[in-house]
Amino acid sequence: MSMVRPELGNRRGVGVWAFLLALGTAGALAHVAVRMRGIEVAYEMGRERRANTELEEQRRRLNIEIGMLKDPVRVVHIARDELGMGPPPPSAIRRIDQTGTLGGFPDPPATSSARQAELRSRDAHGSLEAPR
Repeated sequence: MSMVRPELGNRRGVGVWAFLLALGTAGALAHVAVRMRGIEVAYEMGRERRANTELEEQRRRLNIEIGMLKDPVRVVHIARDELGMGPPPPSAIRRIDQTGTLGGFPDPPATSSARQAELRSRDAHGSLEAPR
């Protein structure tokens, strides 16, 4: 009696083909996953570029606003009209010597009596106009 043995060569061939098919499928899936990640990264880059453009535009507008806020004419207008600031009267000016200590009062400039009366009147009325 002879024993019937299935052909082992056929089984091995099917196993090799199944392994190669699984390997090819895994490779294809890996390729698709890498391509999908590339597309996701491209979308993220687009969003970041758009955000960068918006931030650059905002920075440009803020720099323009800073320039407008620093305008000397505007600062003087606010100081004089809204805050009531003006040049100090000569009597409020103190001289500081080179050592940083408070020195004596400055020598008053030689002015005519009419000019002195104008200065006193300006001090008394709080005029903010610069002297002529």
